[in-house]
Amino acid sequence: EDEVGLVLEEEVESAKLFPASHKARDVRDGLLALARRHGVAARFGCRVISMAPHAGRWRIGVEDVDTLAADTLDADAVIVATGGLSVPNTGSDGAGLRMLEALGHTLHPTYAALTPVTAPENAFSALSGVSLRVSLTAASPARRATHTGGFLFTHAGYSGPSVLNVSHVVVRAGADAARGDEPAADVRVQWTAHDDAAWQTLLQPHGARQLSTVIRQELPDRLADVLMAQAAVEPTRKLAELTREERRRMIDVLVRGALPWHGDEGYKKAEVTGGGVALSEIHPVTMESRRHPGLYLCGEVLDAFGPIGGYNFLWAWATGRAAGMAAAN
Repeated sequence: EDEVGLVLEEEVESAKLFPASHKARDVRDGLLALARRHGVAARFGCRVISMAPHAGRWRIGVEDVDTLAADTLDADAVIVATGGLSVPNTGSDGAGLRMLEALGHTLHPTYAALTPVTAPENAFSALSGVSLRVSLTAASPARRATHTGGFLFTHAGYSGPSVLNVSHVVVRAGADAARGDEPAADVRVQWTAHDDAAWQTLLQPHGARQLSTVIRQELPDRLADVLMAQAAVEPTRKLAELTREERRRMIDVLVRGALPWHGDEGYKKAEVTGGGVALSEIHPVTMESRRHPGLYLCGEVLDAFGPIGGYNFLWAWATGRAAGMAAAN
């Protein structure tokens, strides 16, 4: 806090520290100032266009983004912290991945991870803006993921933590299906915390109560109406009038309802890039390349990602710190 020159405040609920100004740029500026005080020279307005071993060191080709004037830098160590392909408007264009592949590193196929899922026109299309907590499962012949959390109907399909955390199965299954390798993923929803047994109890005959009364007590009204229509059971049916088959259909929809989809929103909306350099090709303590001494890899260029909730930031910071300390030594 003192070194960086920031006044920090602790958030009571999470015990996390934030700058008192609540401005991210103050954190950036403080860290840059600290780095400069320790002799770091920062260059902006340029891009790295090449990277290669040279006479036991590293030679870096640099290009000015405005004039396109070229320059070279020589270094004892290089840290690649270029990110992946997600959120390209931040500058993540995959250049680091391409350079590492050219240097002989194994690059596992990349894909958009933690991204919203799109859907064709269907019975849920009119529910944009409706949100709730669900358990979502996406499964393909090769992969399976389940997550319980927030779910949001959007104008294009579905989003929210539960969707983002299983989307990698959908994205990769879609790519596999496009190549003719395997069928696309099947996505199923448990719309409430109630399982089969709980719903069996809730849907038992109880006076003159109607089906719609029970379902709408547990779910948003518009969604409840759609699900009853999917089960082909009239909302006005009294619980005492439900047949065994009607009750079975209703529970199937509520506990393992099919969620139609046809694609995803890709890298533009993805929280992180899946795939990248194989983890077996770096030293796990120092993050140094096993193929090239003096080359260190961290963050999103590596084939690792975690769920929503700060895990991917933690991965970037922890691997970046390890790479920085090892390179400095």
